[in-house]
Amino acid sequence: MATPRQLPSGSWEITLRHPALPGGRKSFTFDTRDEAEGYAAQWQLMKAAGRQPPEQYLTSPASRSIPLARVLLAWENSGEPAPTATPALNRLRDEVGKVLLHDADFHWLEGYLRWLKVTANLTPSTIRQRIQALSRAIGYHQRKNPKAGVQNPCLLLPKGYSAYNNIDREAVKAAKKRPRENVIRDRRLKPGEEERILRVLSGWCRPDRERALELRGGDALRTLFVVILYTGLRLLEAYRLRVDQVDLQGRVIRAQKSKLWRGKVAFREVPMRPEVVAALQVYLAERDLQPGAYLFPFLEEDGGLTQKQCTQRLSDRFRIAFEYADCDGLREHDLRHEATCRWFELRDAAGGWLYRREEVCAIMGWAPGSPMAERYASFRAEDLARRLYAA
Repeated sequence: MATPRQLPSGSWEITLRHPALPGGRKSFTFDTRDEAEGYAAQWQLMKAAGRQPPEQYLTSPASRSIPLARVLLAWENSGEPAPTATPALNRLRDEVGKVLLHDADFHWLEGYLRWLKVTANLTPSTIRQRIQALSRAIGYHQRKNPKAGVQNPCLLLPKGYSAYNNIDREAVKAAKKRPRENVIRDRRLKPGEEERILRVLSGWCRPDRERALELRGGDALRTLFVVILYTGLRLLEAYRLRVDQVDLQGRVIRAQKSKLWRGKVAFREVPMRPEVVAALQVYLAERDLQPGAYLFPFLEEDGGLTQKQCTQRLSDRFRIAFEYADCDGLREHDLRHEATCRWFELRDAAGGWLYRREEVCAIMGWAPGSPMAERYASFRAEDLARRLYAA
């Protein structure tokens, strides 16, 4: 049996042999000589019984001592991550890229989580994006290197790890910051706001302003507003519509889905309410557009405009128009919440619900059984109370 030797630090080191080990041998360190000899005895019994050493010892430490930056880059280059994961991966490379993979254990992850909350002071949803991206990258490395003997500490985190607990809150307050929470959007249009917005997007000038808003493309932004408000199309799905995707006779829009990646192209059909049909009839009557042309001119306003740039530009224009119309706090994406509620609240001639939940999910582009319907259905208490007393 191997003999332990005492190190200058006072610890005891013992070198044990096994043909399955890289190089046939491995050294272990213990606090006392008895612990080293006891482990060596166990090792001898395991070897005599023909059992293999633990999995983590069967690979070279060098294979586990790669920086997380390489792990993250390999995952990104695999083609598996969605494009929306790229910002989180870039942030991770800056924040933890130099950390070695075998050092990224649960204790280290707890410290990184505390840094994300106290120092970076991020929202829980942003923290989840970081940790989920890190977990998928390490998981990909594990699948590609099954004998690497590395762990994925992200899988050990408890439910609700991204929320600020009491200890986190005290640390954040001590750092002169405030605990962050996810912002849940449930902004609905208030009485009169739709009419004011339509007036602003038609060129109306407020009495307390010198001029009206500059509306490039004529009534294009106004028509886009009506389409989104009464269909629930996402902004990207709406502004990249082509003329032949709009069937005024069948009263259906065939929208290209925007929540797809890896080059997949798919469409969903959305019924048009009378308000949309009327707005599009007026809009198209004033333009001579070919079937394959874009319905709205925003992507072609400036040469080389990307979809990301166009989305940001239109979001800003809507925000400015809503502020001009005195609709405080309203954003373009709130229109999708409003449209969801309007689809749910539609009644037939007999007073019954016009659409089932499954049908609304199909209209909005959600998978069957998706919880998104509950998230977007921001019913107003005053509307519910009014319906109760009317009954």
